[in-house]
Amino acid sequence: MAIAKVRLRGGPYDGMPVNWDVPDADDPPATYELKLHGAHEATEVVEYRRAERAPEGAAESWIYEAPEGAAG
Repeated sequence: MAIAKVRLRGGPYDGMPVNWDVPDADDPPATYELKLHGAHEATEVVEYRRAERAPEGAAESWIYEAPEGAAG
């Protein structure tokens, strides 16, 4: 396994950096799912999609975006 350094864009986790265990850090999966839940609410899954490589020199390697209208 390898570590992909990811930045989430949009949705409830906007701006959050994630270190993600993946088979290949140079070609991580196309989607990343996070589950939102609280003490008194149903679980909601937010799917982030691989959008682009992060700019040269950034701390992360990949940018993943939430679809428009994702909880946030």
